[in-house]
Amino acid sequence: MALLKGSVSYLRFTVPTDLPDGYAVPFCDLIAQHKFREINPHDEQEESSGWVRFDDAFSSEHDPATLVDDHGYLLLRLRIDRLKVPRATLDAHVEQAVRKKAAASGREKLSKSEALVVKLEENKKLRARSLPQMKLIDVAWNVQTGEVKLFSTSKKVVGLFTDLFKQTFGHEPTQVHLRSTQVLRSWKQEQIDAIAFLAPERFHLVRGG
Repeated sequence: MALLKGSVSYLRFTVPTDLPDGYAVPFCDLIAQHKFREINPHDEQEESSGWVRFDDAFSSEHDPATLVDDHGYLLLRLRIDRLKVPRATLDAHVEQAVRKKAAASGREKLSKSEALVVKLEENKKLRARSLPQMKLIDVAWNVQTGEVKLFSTSKKVVGLFTDLFKQTFGHEPTQVHLRSTQVLRSWKQEQIDAIAFLAPERFHLVRGG
């Protein structure tokens, strides 16, 4: 949990602050509609992502009364699971299964189509025995200021997050750059414009100078 472990690697985004009255109830419903769903190991799906509780990676239920804390923060987690059998593991099991099946039929090797069937069967068996790799990404949304912090700098995670946020809440988060950060910090426009005229300062000593 990045927020509680002191991690400082995060990106800032902004979203509109004009939320409707009584938004907590419909927000809980929307989060539930876009909640994380487990991967079925018997299907071919390799990845799944969705919202979970900030304090429970296995639950997506939220209470409207506590959805936003006393400081105006709506805390969520983006859970991303990936279930894919490692290539080397799959190849080793397929080779063994192909040898056994060929020997059982009195042949030296199987046809390409037969080997493909064996590969699919072995992949299903191994998926059923495997646990997905889980990622939990903290999200802190200040509904009063419109600032959203995503505790990840991965481009893939950013893409998943922005798409899911828009699908859930109807607004696409805009990533914050230097000038927009200054606006969030209540800088006046003349202060922001003055930055362009700043000259770099040398902070190290130069011999003879």
